[in-house]
Amino acid sequence: MKVAHILLVHKNPAQVARLTQRLYHPDIDCWIHVDKKSDTDYFKQVLTGSNVFFIPDNIQVDWANYNTVQAMLLCLEHVLASEKKYSYFNFLSGQDYVLQPPVNFLNYLKAQNGLEFIGIQPYATSQQNIQRIKKYHLHSYSFWGKSIFERVINKILPDRKFPYPFDIRKGPQWFAITREATMYVLQFVSNNPKFVNYFKKVHIADEFFFQTVLFNSSFKTTIKDEVFHYTDWSENKKNPKLLTITDRENLLQSASFFARKFDVDIDTKILDLIDQTKLNC
Repeated sequence: MKVAHILLVHKNPAQVARLTQRLYHPDIDCWIHVDKKSDTDYFKQVLTGSNVFFIPDNIQVDWANYNTVQAMLLCLEHVLASEKKYSYFNFLSGQDYVLQPPVNFLNYLKAQNGLEFIGIQPYATSQQNIQRIKKYHLHSYSFWGKSIFERVINKILPDRKFPYPFDIRKGPQWFAITREATMYVLQFVSNNPKFVNYFKKVHIADEFFFQTVLFNSSFKTTIKDEVFHYTDWSENKKNPKLLTITDRENLLQSASFFARKFDVDIDTKILDLIDQTKLNC
């Protein structure tokens, strides 16, 4: 079985290179999508491993914007079309790191009989999530007075109506799905422009888009709502806590395959410790 890690990156090429080195295994490849706002050529100079490939025609990615979904779809389409027949496609960020040897992750997927690992929690568990889905969010548009216009239309217009009899679901952007599920998602997107257009005005659409497609398909029975990452949301911010050496006990005790997020400009000691104690390198 072969696995493709798809990395969405925008900074710290040396840190991303270190991550791809720790992910190395003969049956695992890393496909890199570099945010168009970043210097792709510099990433290509630094990331030279035999298991590293780049997504061409990269696009701009902005937090909370639908273009994150566009980038993910672009990656899935390109990697699926490659000569290598991957069984699983797993999304990671450039600020992730490995907490177990890559063979452990590979063997775990082999033992799961083709399950889909993607979050499928009900979206309406918080008012915030309801607002993300029901209100108009114009991240994908750029014009003078956009924020004022957005507030006005959300005050005077009724809530948006989802054009499908679907149960909308929510989960992390970072998930692993099979080749078959990937093919289904791409075909569904191609055949359902109304679905795509609706999510273009959803806040942080990448946490709902893929989750909703698969939950409302025959793949629903093979979904395992399991998170592969250790993530610390204790700071109650829009992004998870930046992990440093002060988090060593939690990271060393974690049974997760990955953790996020890290920044070598802030702390490299924690990555060195993980290498020594969990990866034996």
